[in-house]
Amino acid sequence: MTYSREFALPGVTLAAQVFGKAGGVPVLATHGWLDNASTFDLLAPRLDGCEVVSLDLAGHGLSGSRSPDAAYNIWEDAGDLLEVREQLGWARCNLLGHSRGAAIAMLFAGAFPEYVDKLVLIEGGVPLLGPPAEAPATLARSFRDRAALRSKSGRVFTDRATAIDERAQGFTKLTTAAAEILARRSLREVPGGFQWHADQRLKGSAEVRLTREHVHAFIGAITAPVLMVLAETSPFGGTDLYKEMIAAFANIEVVRLPGGHHLHLEGAEAEIAARVRRFLGVG
Repeated sequence: MTYSREFALPGVTLAAQVFGKAGGVPVLATHGWLDNASTFDLLAPRLDGCEVVSLDLAGHGLSGSRSPDAAYNIWEDAGDLLEVREQLGWARCNLLGHSRGAAIAMLFAGAFPEYVDKLVLIEGGVPLLGPPAEAPATLARSFRDRAALRSKSGRVFTDRATAIDERAQGFTKLTTAAAEILARRSLREVPGGFQWHADQRLKGSAEVRLTREHVHAFIGAITAPVLMVLAETSPFGGTDLYKEMIAAFANIEVVRLPGGHHLHLEGAEAEIAARVRRFLGVG
């Protein structure tokens, strides 16, 4: 069973797609940067025995945008997960995140270990880092970006096929079929053509970037077992930073599968689902 749901949070309303039956193993799912809840449309239905709540994070998909004076730092999204969990009435739950959503899930699991049973990270889990010496310049850039992007809207494409191709060839490339799936919640018909919906402020710099020491502290606070799924052609899975952070988790299983950054939308969804079910104890 699949149905839509909304969560009225202070300052923003979040939309979600829910997969499975109420009372199943609770899974709260978070997508990547400029994606939406449909990123799990192929994976979530395969998680038999689970109730998967896949969110459109603030500024994405069918969710509302943050107020004009607000920012899109990932810790705000972690705070939104706390509110959603409370509205769902889940004492504890499992987290499933992809890319930026995986970093958000990791921060939440470190900040609130008492609420997280298990943590699944697909192609992510470590936020963008910055050394302390760069903090003044980062903050200044963030304020300038926010002012410049506040009144902007996305590009309008004259036809749908061009809009889909633009997304497929974007910052993180994906197949046309995968872009079509993401279009379900984000591509809108507007005067003059089609437009990908996302708050443009998401393209600005964060106010502050966490340091290595910050991330080690969050990882050290996580008590949940972790399953990390990385693509063989991952843009960062083989980097020294990821090797360092993976080694810092107390209880982690790392799986590498064929594919690219959106492998869960491009043919690896059945294999990932099987591994996630085993990890969660539901098959």
